[in-house]
Amino acid sequence: MNLPRVPMVRASLQLRLAGLSRHRAASALLILLTSATSASPAQQLPGIPPGLQDLQSTVSIRADSQERVKETYDLRGHVEITYQKMKLTADEVSFNDSTGDVVARGHVTFADPEGYLEADEAFYNVETGLGWFANGRGTIHARITPRPRMLINENPFYLRGKRVERRGESTYVVEHGRLTTCQCEEKGWSMGARRARIEVGDKVVTQGASFRLLRVPVFYSPYAVNSIARNPRQTGFLLPHVGNSSQKGFIIGGGFFWAINPSADLLLGVENYSVRGLARHGRFRARPTATSAITVEYSGVNDKGSGRLREQRAPGQSLRAVGQARDLGYGFRGVVDVDYITSLAYRLTFTDNFTQAVAGEVHQAGFLSKNFDAYSINVYTSRYQNFLSAERKPGNSIIIRQTPSFSFSGMDKQVGRSPLYFAFDLSAGGVGRTEPGFQAPQLSERLDFHPEVTLRPKPFLGFHVTPSAGLRVTRYGTSLRAAGEPLHRLLGEFSVDLRPPSFEKVFSGTLAGRRFKHVIEPDIRYRLVRARDPESLQDVVRYDQVDIFSVTNEVEYSLTNSLLFRKDASPGQTEKPQARELISWRLSQKYYFDPTFGGALDPQRRVVFDPTISLTGFAFAQGRRLSPVVSVLKFAPFSNYDMELRADISPSGGGVLNAGITSHLRHGPVGLSFTDFFINRTAALSTPLAPTGPLSKLPSFHLLRAVASYGDVNRKGFSGAFGLDFNFAQRIAHQVVNQVSYNFGCLALDFEYRRFAVGGLRRENQFRVALSLANVGTFGNLKPRERLY
Repeated sequence: MNLPRVPMVRASLQLRLAGLSRHRAASALLILLTSATSASPAQQLPGIPPGLQDLQSTVSIRADSQERVKETYDLRGHVEITYQKMKLTADEVSFNDSTGDVVARGHVTFADPEGYLEADEAFYNVETGLGWFANGRGTIHARITPRPRMLINENPFYLRGKRVERRGESTYVVEHGRLTTCQCEEKGWSMGARRARIEVGDKVVTQGASFRLLRVPVFYSPYAVNSIARNPRQTGFLLPHVGNSSQKGFIIGGGFFWAINPSADLLLGVENYSVRGLARHGRFRARPTATSAITVEYSGVNDKGSGRLREQRAPGQSLRAVGQARDLGYGFRGVVDVDYITSLAYRLTFTDNFTQAVAGEVHQAGFLSKNFDAYSINVYTSRYQNFLSAERKPGNSIIIRQTPSFSFSGMDKQVGRSPLYFAFDLSAGGVGRTEPGFQAPQLSERLDFHPEVTLRPKPFLGFHVTPSAGLRVTRYGTSLRAAGEPLHRLLGEFSVDLRPPSFEKVFSGTLAGRRFKHVIEPDIRYRLVRARDPESLQDVVRYDQVDIFSVTNEVEYSLTNSLLFRKDASPGQTEKPQARELISWRLSQKYYFDPTFGGALDPQRRVVFDPTISLTGFAFAQGRRLSPVVSVLKFAPFSNYDMELRADISPSGGGVLNAGITSHLRHGPVGLSFTDFFINRTAALSTPLAPTGPLSKLPSFHLLRAVASYGDVNRKGFSGAFGLDFNFAQRIAHQVVNQVSYNFGCLALDFEYRRFAVGGLRRENQFRVALSLANVGTFGNLKPRERLY
């Protein structure tokens, strides 16, 4: 039956549907519209079945007027249809009750949690959620997980096209349209495409794509895939990049990324250096389980050299692997950490990080570990290599191996209810050392056992006295003796740690709303080590810290001054604010009753002993009873500033032996950090028993590292950073870095100039550039992880 057209004040219907058919819903709508000639939205509308208000899902339809022809309802004037999380509005809507099709015309809008669309005309099916929009334009929300140094903003993806199809809850197809994250294309970027498929939270696949920057075409790609997932991973070829270097020449490169599965991916890349040759690199990442992960990175260069660089060729390869598994069964965990290079010259020439470029040491290690109660079991293997120079020749490094090895240790365990605590370390394994001028077996056995007993009595008059005694029994399968015969070492240890009561004073009154407290903490520790055969200690082959123990009779004393402050509690605040350390100063020194360490000190060579290295890692004049005074000053007046000054001072008036200062400041957009290390080798070795050969001629060392930054990559406007590594002793800047970026809101342009001056192998100027698109990624040869800020 055809119903006459019914003028309405404003008809409104809300149906709560749970299993209710679309036909019943439409029938209820019809009853409402034909009987609501004078109804208002606030009135109870007749014809609605009782109990519908209690059902779960909701359909709401509003219109100024309606007309029905068979199964089709024509709605006109401010039409609004809401179902679950979807809302559609238009000037005119035709709704087919039997198919669920909705045809909308005039000022069409469509909104759901995934986005918002406007169109001149639209088709939509309320059952399937599929449809199309003519001359569509709107937004799709991105689901991006912020990553360090990645450009992000809150903008959605803006799209427009002659035809936009909704092919699923999270899938859209745009024909002859454009995509961008910029509100204004003229001031940003856009990607035009003949056809684009958008899978919200996954990827964007474009065909016939042209990238425009400030509306200027930049490049064209017949096919492109870009990931917009929370953790972007999409198989495909990467955009090529170009660069320039005074040492490598013109650089052009590209790569391929393979998302093997949700838990693994592979990146392969190649670069051509016009001066040096072909470089390749790769990266494999995997997360086999929720508690395990591994990353392997490889690089290599077939350095052909040309012109002035032909004599400085440095072909080589490097491998970096880091992996861990926290649950291997039976409580075991495993770790792999590999850093390998074929030559130091390769690292000096091709590494883009100064700190890594000048590192002459590489480590490879792997272990299985299980901790239970107070005990630990470890099975491990390791290899240490220290390159002596950048020359490419055999035998140019020291190599120390430990494989296979086993250790079993127990932390302090109370003996019954007594104040005695027992601890031990037991290890067995194969060890080997190779270096120029030294011949030893590739592997020989080493067994070590170290039991220790500690007495922890109750404090007496505020004094804490903690004595301990132990043995260290070691068997070596080889030694420095002429025939390399096995060696047995037996050490006895005794120590007493005396901690007098601290002196404290809380100052009355406040300063700037803060209360202050001064604390003085003294500490005295006596240590005695004796050997059954002291002369045999000079025949020990040194592999690690187990082998540097020596005879000693020493006392270490220290004094720490600390000034703490705490803000007064605010009105209504229940918890007291935490106290913070404003400044602390610790002075420590050792007195050696036996300055020759049982005759082990050799005037012709510098020897590392546990009694000296346990105080400071810097070399100092041995053969004296007094060690340097070690001063450590820490200052942190504000939460955004801290400073630490460390210095070793000669006890005989020789001045500062070495010093290091580290400071960090962050004030608004300005950041500043610097580290300055100084070593006065002349004062450090000025002693009658110090080396008199080449070691006494080592130059002093003074290196400053500073980084100043302004702004943030995710804030609009200018940002930048300047980094410097300057060697005052040689009066040369080993590395200078300038990075400048300008954030337009939805994109940023990044520029970098970097200069290296490392020995005679590398004096290089680099220029790199990158384009960062908000919520998309970075394109170019300046990677986000290489930023200074």
